[in-house]
Amino acid sequence: MDFIDGLKGLSFQQKRILKEQAQDLVLWGGEQIEDLWPKDYDPKSKVEATKVFDSVMARIGQMRCNVSFNSFASGAGASGRVSIVPDFKAPHTIMGRCPCPDESQFLRCCNLKTLDAVQQCAFACSYCSIRNFYSDNEIRVVSDLDKVLSSLVLDSNVWHIGTGQSSDSLLLGDDYGTLTALGNFARRHPNVVIELKTKSSRTDWLSLDLPRNIVATWSLNAESVVNNEEHLTSSLSARIEAAAKCAEHGRLVGFHIHPMMRFDAWKEEYASLVQKLISSVNPASVVMVGIGTLTFTKSALKSIRESKFHTHVTQMPLTPIAGKFSYPFEMKKEMFSYLYSCFPQSWKDNVFFYLCMEDPALWQPCLGRSYESNAEFEKAMKEFYLVNIKTTV
Repeated sequence: MDFIDGLKGLSFQQKRILKEQAQDLVLWGGEQIEDLWPKDYDPKSKVEATKVFDSVMARIGQMRCNVSFNSFASGAGASGRVSIVPDFKAPHTIMGRCPCPDESQFLRCCNLKTLDAVQQCAFACSYCSIRNFYSDNEIRVVSDLDKVLSSLVLDSNVWHIGTGQSSDSLLLGDDYGTLTALGNFARRHPNVVIELKTKSSRTDWLSLDLPRNIVATWSLNAESVVNNEEHLTSSLSARIEAAAKCAEHGRLVGFHIHPMMRFDAWKEEYASLVQKLISSVNPASVVMVGIGTLTFTKSALKSIRESKFHTHVTQMPLTPIAGKFSYPFEMKKEMFSYLYSCFPQSWKDNVFFYLCMEDPALWQPCLGRSYESNAEFEKAMKEFYLVNIKTTV
């Protein structure tokens, strides 16, 4: 950052902003801050310096609206070198909750609870924060999970538990008995939905006799996002094939098309994603499709920028929303509406579509329905899930 520190006429705040922008430019792999700055820069006043600053910021703003994965040198920093710690003793509590703020007026929350049966992930998605939460390159598997879960007392309001917030739910399959333990837990709580969320293509676990209230869900994304931002994960086609096999096995499945990204070919690629999905999986086997996009806290952005991991995820407009940064409202409305319009009516009639961690005002224009409160949303989702789980596929 010596280049920026040496720029005359700029305030401390202007230099701070430029340093953030410079970090983003490094991640995008194209023009750098030195390339955008006039070679003959020699301001005679702060006003003149500010004009140059504003011009460069405007240029970067244009770049944020013109994302392309063509010739993008992605993958720098991606590493799958991890070790497995199979005898990790469970911490005081392995239960948590989704990152939605309590009683938030800015989001619709489904009251998802989380269960950290495994900590850390071997995948290397550029936008993911899991790797920053736990010990580097060390996947910890709770060895006494069956015992821990057998003594776990659930609150009366718990109905939906996800295991994909601290690791990929199917990354290790049942190699260490995790799914067997979850199966035993699910049998003891038949009205609680246990969600396995994955970007893998493992299907060997289908040989297990798991109860129907364990539902496998796959995170899907546009081909360019999968190939350039979701490093070391299974391909889009492999994920859909795994989900189709799961459905053919008689199990309910679900999908998270999240985080959506806006780039030059986003419409074509998300339409293609939907076409691959609907041609492979019968909607009668699908319980839900969650839709959402990138949302960053200041600390998450700082971590991504300092990683120097080549990525386009910070090239979004980064609009401040409820203390975080995301796409502006109108962009989200266009993206979510378009994606939903790509699904045929047979899916809309039989699958629970919802927006994940998004502004309540987006629901009606994007999905054609809305909920007045988190409790109303949660009630609708819960009823839909449980009815489908108790119905034979």
